[in-house]
Amino acid sequence: MKMKRLSVLFVILAMLVFTMTACSNSAPAAQGTNKPSASSDAGKKEEYAVIMSLHQLEFFDALKAGVNDAAKDLGADWYYAGPQELSPEKVVEAIEQAVAKKVTGIILHGQFAETGAAIDNAIDAGVPVIIVNTDIESKRLSFLGCEPYNVGFEMGETVAKLIGGKGKVITSTALGSGQPSSLANQKGCEDALAKYPDIEIVAKVDDKADSGIAAAQIGAALQANPDVAGIVGMQAPSGVGAATAVREAGLSGKVQIVARDRDSATLELIEDGEISASFAQNSYVEGYIATKWLHDYANGNLKVIQDYIGGGVNPLPTKVDSGSIIITKDNVEQFKAKYVYDK
Repeated sequence: MKMKRLSVLFVILAMLVFTMTACSNSAPAAQGTNKPSASSDAGKKEEYAVIMSLHQLEFFDALKAGVNDAAKDLGADWYYAGPQELSPEKVVEAIEQAVAKKVTGIILHGQFAETGAAIDNAIDAGVPVIIVNTDIESKRLSFLGCEPYNVGFEMGETVAKLIGGKGKVITSTALGSGQPSSLANQKGCEDALAKYPDIEIVAKVDDKADSGIAAAQIGAALQANPDVAGIVGMQAPSGVGAATAVREAGLSGKVQIVARDRDSATLELIEDGEISASFAQNSYVEGYIATKWLHDYANGNLKVIQDYIGGGVNPLPTKVDSGSIIITKDNVEQFKAKYVYDK
């Protein structure tokens, strides 16, 4: 299976957007500097907040490493915050605390629609916000991430091809969490599988982003449907749980598993042949670029107009799809290096 090298295209696209913006004839050339954001105090070291639920998951190491490297380049500080469980209320609290600290900018891993008002309040308070992973309806400046519906659709297409376009399929993700990304992944996968009249989804597992729950519930679904041909696990714990369930059911080698992300457990299962393919997003690039964009925005470096902040003009690209990469046994070795960050 061919790896999609979209991260390079994404960076090139981002550079082109900035070049076109700076050279556009639609805005007057800037004379002097733009005003800094309300979060920038003279002489104060820049600080960026990275906020998400489930921050302890290895999945977030790439995002943190990207922010870490960009902050080092800028001589800035950064920290990550948020609950270790799925909780929109605690994410809102983390956003409010970052605003109270007057951070230079917030990088929010989009997970809950309920955080939209807190994002708006941050923007109104002069703290710029960029969302990664999944977009949230809000006043955010920019969104960097892969479209979850598209990824879900590709995952559905992939498992359909692996099982020859026919057979029973189980899907697994955090359906009950209310996360827009989980629901969009599920919808994309279902729409892809609906193209194949000989494929039937026999179970839609709500695994609560927990590999143990995924293993137990997928295992129960396998007992009821021992002839299942494929499983789609749309979060890192989903794929790991699926592999455990298949192994415990004595069906190893008989069920094709398509998973998500590039955590060490998933990579090991790909190498061992228990997971056929996994879709990884460009989280490192998202964190790195988001931090640089927030720095440039806060310091008036984007010469769109003389005072884009005071003038209410957003100089950043409002939405960029960072794409995803397919990891298989053929290229898994390239993804084994651990991401490193200082926090």
